[in-house]
Amino acid sequence: MAKRIVTAVVGLPILIALLVLGGWFVYALTLALAVIGMVEYIHAINHRLPIKAGYFWPIIFSALLVTVMHFDYQLALPALFITFILTFVIEIAGRKHNAYRAMATVFGLVWVPTMLGHLQLFDAMPQGIYYLWMVFILAFVTDTFAYFVGKFFGKTSLTPEISPNKTVAGAVGGTVSTIIAMVIYGVVLKHYFAFDLPLYLYGILGFVGAIISQCGDLTASLIKRKLEIKDYGKLLPGHGGVLDRFDSIIFVLPIVYLFAQLTFSSLV
Repeated sequence: MAKRIVTAVVGLPILIALLVLGGWFVYALTLALAVIGMVEYIHAINHRLPIKAGYFWPIIFSALLVTVMHFDYQLALPALFITFILTFVIEIAGRKHNAYRAMATVFGLVWVPTMLGHLQLFDAMPQGIYYLWMVFILAFVTDTFAYFVGKFFGKTSLTPEISPNKTVAGAVGGTVSTIIAMVIYGVVLKHYFAFDLPLYLYGILGFVGAIISQCGDLTASLIKRKLEIKDYGKLLPGHGGVLDRFDSIIFVLPIVYLFAQLTFSSLV
């Protein structure tokens, strides 16, 4: 716990500063997280692949996807299709062929750089920073309150085969707390930042986002169980790697971006 607190105290101000600065700072942050996350992912899947995956092309493709999204989000899907094709072309052209290696690599390109790449998209939106903070409120509040509610009140395990420490009480507590936090955030935005959306929308996003956030956490845990590893990395003391700390955020990012696209026009 002490390591987790120290990492948060040191890392959180840096994260906030980069997000506030925006522009190329957010791009650099997203690129770094995506590349490191992809390295962690390849290292993880190599624990089970009979023919190990290389790092070079997944890193290049991750950087390509993040960069394409930075300049033109509409080209993200074609870029993803191209990396899909190239991944299998490289697999076919190699001396040793393994379909599972190629499929696992493509999954990683969707999960890590493509989903994480949404982090930089809010910077291009007017008042996008207010939407971006929703991502972190959803992920961090859900995670924090699910942990403490589960620790003190949890008795029934939520998914014992995936993550034995997560409980039904924790899931409910995290969801309810996030709904409340999002509504409070909406009130603050309305009264102090002239960012006015109907409060019920914050409640809906809080509910959906909390569930998605926990699914992101459980997805990362499910993959780790299948690969028989404890953590994806050791970059963040007390947290593990990028994929251990940003697992919930990766899932929440596209949801909040969609929410932003659907609600931006209704801002007063």
